[in-house]
Parts: sequence; structure tokens; C-alpha cells
Amino acid sequence: MKLKKLWIPAVVLAAVLVVVLKFLSSEKPAVVIAVPVKRGDVDQIVSSTSSGTVEPAEKANLMSEYPGAVTHIYYHAGDRVHKGAVILSMNNALAKVDLDRTSEAYARARQLFASHAVSKAALDTAMYAFRAARAQYDLSFITSPIDGIITRLNAHLGEFPLGSIPSLPGSASAIQQEGPLVQVIDTSSYHVKAPFDEVDSGIISVGQPARISFDAFPDRVYTGTVIEVAPSVSTALDLNRTIEAKISLPHIRDIRMGMSADVEIIVHVAKNVLFVPTYSIQESSSSNDRFVWIIRNGMARRVEIKTGISNWNSTVVTGGIGEGALVILPSDRYTLHEGMKVVPHD
Repeated sequence: MKLKKLWIPAVVLAAVLVVVLKFLSSEKPAVVIAVPVKRGDVDQIVSSTSSGTVEPAEKANLMSEYPGAVTHIYYHAGDRVHKGAVILSMNNALAKVDLDRTSEAYARARQLFASHAVSKAALDTAMYAFRAARAQYDLSFITSPIDGIITRLNAHLGEFPLGSIPSLPGSASAIQQEGPLVQVIDTSSYHVKAPFDEVDSGIISVGQPARISFDAFPDRVYTGTVIEVAPSVSTALDLNRTIEAKISLPHIRDIRMGMSADVEIIVHVAKNVLFVPTYSIQESSSSNDRFVWIIRNGMARRVEIKTGISNWNSTVVTGGIGEGALVILPSDRYTLHEGMKVVPHD
């Protein structure tokens, strides 16, 4: 009787185990997104800490050193000028009189010196006076030192240019407060100046390729080259310490000085290496170990890996998995655990 009582629970327990095992064996595999480990090239990049600024290859900020009122304005903002073009002139009547007087005096001194009527010292005095008068007269003209477009012209007829008004001792000059009298930029070539974190200063160098993108030109990425790296780190109090790099730009239609640009500098390229999507890599909460989930024999398996250089999209794998292994990508549609049945999405 006792054996019969023990036999009945055993049968029930066995039946329950059979049902559980049957249920587990019939677990529906989770459909996951997976990509194979590939071989190719991976770029290591550094990104600008904030947007860079488009600048012309050449820019001339012109000021006035001549104490006179504006009498002629030959061009206006937006006009194209050639090197040497006179943009505006100031009242130079007195300067012209002095130039004519010293010119005649110098001419006479040369004639007298040729006939030994005056000394070499007298000739030199006349020459220096003429040169000084000529320099003062030339200051009454604002000329462009480059070919380009006038982007600023802060002058009106009859007004004294800001730079010609003397400043009081110890005060800032008017030209420093208001900016240049005339600005001319060379629109034939532009570059981008962008700040990078100081920790990257040791790996950024002239000649490295770069990718540039603009808010003004969405869905377009342009290529440039690092043409200059600042010799010192910025210590501006309101910014993290950064180093500035200058990147060349190709000819881009409708580019404008002052536009913002995001810059990535390619500091290294690993050739013919194994790589996985960067966002497929996870870190252990208890250590610095890095791992990915892969599909092996229809089940999810956690595999620790060793990694090399990386960018936003791809990370080099130097150990742990081989080419062709199916790496499961993270998704909010499933939570992975060891041994979980999975099937890759078609």
C-alpha cells in the first residue's frame, strides 16, 4: 500500500517534467537582426568639438591712417575689385601741395648736385622729404591688396574714416571698436577652421584627409585636407581646451564666408581587417571586458572580443570571433540571454 502511494506522486512528477521539457523544446525562436563579421578598411577619426567656420583663403581688413574726410567712393559692398584698385579717397589737397613742393625741390637738388653746387647731404635731405610727402599722399587712398569682393565698406562722403580720428591716451581706438573701414575677401578659395579636443593634438597633422558637412547642404559630404594645425592650445576660459586646425575646401557653389561646418579628420586607416558595427559591442558591468552576441547553432551566445581602432560605424576586431560569424545587433524588440533560441531576420 505504501509503495502504491509513493508510485502515484512519482508518476505525476514525471508527467510534469515531460510537459515542461516539451514546452521548452518547443520554444519559438526570437527573430533577431544579425550581420556577418566582415573584412575591409576602417578609418579612425577625430571630430571637431564644435562647428567650424568657413573662411576665405585671403582676407584684407583695411584701415585708414590718413586724417582727412572721404571725398570719393569708387566701389560699394558687394562689388568685385582687382588688386591695386582704389576703393575710396580722402581730402588730400594739402598733401598734394606738399608732394608737388618736395618733388620740385628734389628735382632741383639733383640738378645742383650734378653740377657740384650742393652736397650729398643736401640731396639726401630733399630726397627724404619727397619720399615722406609721397607716403603721406598715398595714405589718402584706400586700395585693395588682393583680387576679391568688398564685404564691408563703413564710409560715407564727407565723413572722417574711423581710423583717422585720434584716440585719447589709454583708450581703445575707434577702429578697434567698430571693425575695419573696408574688408575685401578672395572668393576663389575657402577653408574651414575648426576646434578639436586637446587630447587629439598629438595625432592631428598636416596632410591628413578630412570629411566636411554643412547644414546648408544636407546629404552632402565634401573631402578636404588638413593644411595647418595651430602651434598652441586655446585656453579660453569659456571653452574646453582645444586645438584649431585649418582644412582646405573644394570649390563649392554658393559657399559663404562664416558658414558653419562639421569636420572629421581621418587620422589612421586600418587596411583589410575584420570589423563589426560599433553599436553591436557592449561592455560588462563588472569589468572592462567587451563582448558581442552571436548566433551559434541557432542560439544566442555571448562572446568576449578584443578590439582595435573604431569610428561611429565600425570597430576593428582583433580576437574572439572570426570572419563570417553572425553578430546580433541590439534592438528594443528582444532581450538576449545565453542559450536563447534565435533566428536571423531575412
